[in-house]
Amino acid sequence: MKPAYKRQLAVLGIWLAAFLTCTVFGCGSPAASEPDGFRGVKWAAGVASISGINQIAGEGDVALYEKSDDQLQMGEVRLDQVIYGFYKGRFYMGMVYFPAAGFERMGQMLTAQLGQPAKPDNTSSKQIWDGENVSVLLTLGENSDQARLVYLYKPIQLEVELKK
Repeated sequence: MKPAYKRQLAVLGIWLAAFLTCTVFGCGSPAASEPDGFRGVKWAAGVASISGINQIAGEGDVALYEKSDDQLQMGEVRLDQVIYGFYKGRFYMGMVYFPAAGFERMGQMLTAQLGQPAKPDNTSSKQIWDGENVSVLLTLGENSDQARLVYLYKPIQLEVELKK
């Protein structure tokens, strides 16, 4: 089930603030290798350069999209929704919602790809990989049957935060 778009924007704002805080104060673990994009879309790519993309929400210079041809699968984990975030028409955020049952497996796949995560709350329900240009956050919602994975391209994310 897809969350309401207004709720997504509010939650996105909270997580983006948390990411910026972790980036500035260094609570993330350095990523072993940084992804150069998300699901085939390169960081800072223009929205017009991506085929099959449909806007689902937006506020100010931030717009959220889905791709009509997205495969709702990452490795062995079934996905509920994949969202692409753009700021001033440039790609800077990828967000994935998936069933909580896939949280542990998703964490294992990311650790194999990015190295060991930081766990800011000393729990496995929040895991952060913090690279020079890309931050990755894996979270398991409290009292929720849903988990979330967020990739942020920091050069553009900082522009978003500075505008606030």
